[in-house]
Amino acid sequence: MNKPRDEDIRDRRKKPVMLFIHGGSYMEGAGNMFDASVLAAYGNVIVVTMNYRLGVLGFLSTGDQSAKGNYGLLDQIQALRWLNENIGHFGGDPERITIFGSGAGASCVNLLILSHHSEGKDLSS
Repeated sequence: MNKPRDEDIRDRRKKPVMLFIHGGSYMEGAGNMFDASVLAAYGNVIVVTMNYRLGVLGFLSTGDQSAKGNYGLLDQIQALRWLNENIGHFGGDPERITIFGSGAGASCVNLLILSHHSEGKDLSS
């Protein structure tokens, strides 16, 4: 269980949020493998990690309507939507969300930036 420090309880200002997308060659990995405590403390930010579908369950595509693929990216977009709608309840500022990643996660960040599904107006609907 994580217990906020007393100064965290008194600080009512909304903090910036950083969403970490893990790497692992689109085949392995998990959000909880990244210890964000130092980054959160040093940067005075809220760091969120997430999981997404990997391997064939996340990225198989048949090139037609049978399996359009990129379900892993859709999971990430859904995580961004959830974060945008709910982070305010955890002291975060939904207007200041930054995504970052390592390895395949960094590649996913680039793909999300290019996707019209992850634009601000689409995240809030």
